[in-house]
Amino acid sequence: MTTALHIDAWVTTDTGRVRKHNEDSALVEPSLGLYVVCDGMGGFKRGDVASSLACSVVLESITAGKRTLALHAEQPSSATIAAVQALLQNAVQRACEEIYQAGASIAGDGGRMGTTLDAVLVIADQAFTAHVGDGRIYLIRGGECHQVTEDHSLVQEQLREGLITPDQARKAKNKNVITRALGVFPSVLVDLLYIQLAPGDALLLCSDGLHGYVGAPEMIEPVASGKAGGTEALVDRANKRGGRDNITALVVRVDAENPNEPRDEAAATQHIEALRRCDLFSFCTYRELVQISGLCETRQVPANTTLFIEDELGGECFIIETGSVEILRGGVTLANLGPAAYFGEMSFIDSPRRSATVRTTSASQFLVLSRNEFLRLVRQDSALATKLMWRLLHHLARMVRNANARVLAGVTTLEIDSIDLDLDQ
Repeated sequence: MTTALHIDAWVTTDTGRVRKHNEDSALVEPSLGLYVVCDGMGGFKRGDVASSLACSVVLESITAGKRTLALHAEQPSSATIAAVQALLQNAVQRACEEIYQAGASIAGDGGRMGTTLDAVLVIADQAFTAHVGDGRIYLIRGGECHQVTEDHSLVQEQLREGLITPDQARKAKNKNVITRALGVFPSVLVDLLYIQLAPGDALLLCSDGLHGYVGAPEMIEPVASGKAGGTEALVDRANKRGGRDNITALVVRVDAENPNEPRDEAAATQHIEALRRCDLFSFCTYRELVQISGLCETRQVPANTTLFIEDELGGECFIIETGSVEILRGGVTLANLGPAAYFGEMSFIDSPRRSATVRTTSASQFLVLSRNEFLRLVRQDSALATKLMWRLLHHLARMVRNANARVLAGVTTLEIDSIDLDLDQ
């Protein structure tokens, strides 16, 4: 079920204090819920044409897919989420191909044009994002500013691999070298993300001319209370600190349709907080938590309900958001679990039979991540999937070590066996 939200959007773009031309482009199309920022590559010919063309092609493609947007707004499901993401993906790919072809036409054989792209498509209380390059999208929520995109740049790759420190990354001379852009090749790898929105949230799309001078914590106050959504103040701040590049800031702010109603951010933030408290996902960045949350099903279960029984095939991992469950084997209680606990994680690796019965002891709400959705995550983000697999391997290694210690000690009591309870092995 979706919640109706009121959307406001503002954009400010500026040439900066050094460049002669503004090669940034921005698009605000409230009728579609579509917002785009593109930064044309100055090292290539006609970066302004590339960024403008990207906005135009994405707008045309999303307009042609309005029926898909309507279907998701009317009856959202995992299938409609996938359809909207496919629509956005195809729009960006089409823009990439057209820029590639235009580059050859304008600059001759071997000629290239290129641009970064950050796009947000808002449907009801959900946002779908697409990201290519070193522009950024930030989610400002609850007095915090979270970067929900990862730069496609050489410096970011070196930082991710541990070759440089964050301080070295900030001072790197090659930090403008990007590894992905639209138009350089006929196709491009696009990062997609699905975000559940809440009243009071704001999304900030910006080119590197802004985030290169203004840090995330400094963006919160202008966006929350500034004129024009804070975009003018942010651009002015970047100019005062050097303005050596074109600067664009686009803010999308969401609020309740009735501004007199009290804000309830719990519905959208509860999933993220539950995942953050869960040991299995405690190492994840906010962006990764948002990504995982988008793949989970929310399941509300009354008290005294059996979730599954011994010997059933298992294909889901449960994370407890609220409530409590009892774990039983052979009719004997092994453990009682509460919020932030999880069980069934071995279904990510295999689909074995459940080794215990689980029932709720109070009304409970779960985040449920299925094996199929986990495999979808593997396809979307292999780096995050690798992190999760390492976490699971550490969990398995601990279980094996403890089991070996019990065997060597000759201890096999039920109470000790329940310490490393795993419902899927």
